[in-house]
Amino acid sequence: MEQETDSRLLDDLLGPLHMHFLVAAQAYADYLADGKSFLFAASLRRTNASARQLLLDRGWRLPDDAQADAAALIRHWDVWLTLWDNHAARLRPGPGDPFAFANEHVFPRESQARLEALYRRRLAAGDKARASA
Repeated sequence: MEQETDSRLLDDLLGPLHMHFLVAAQAYADYLADGKSFLFAASLRRTNASARQLLLDRGWRLPDDAQADAAALIRHWDVWLTLWDNHAARLRPGPGDPFAFANEHVFPRESQARLEALYRRRLAAGDKARASA
């Protein structure tokens, strides 16, 4: 049963969340490389909003000690999305326009790192279980 639970946690939450983190990192790198353009800021917004929704919908499946990390990420994205939306409404930028705003609520990198470590541990455990089956 634990293997099935680990598999569901990987398939339903940790794997998709890992992909969100990868896509967000690339979108942020593109954003910086393109002079902080609205085009890549919008891409980052879509990815962050999707990751936030994933954690809201499925974060309850995380082990208790990891739920605080999910909550920290959700809190950050709540603030960031509010600031993003307000700034976009004020500026009404086009794709190539610069788009940056102040945000005192820094991204909780430690929370992301712990969730990524949990992903890697569960993935490795699943690989070992499949190899021994």
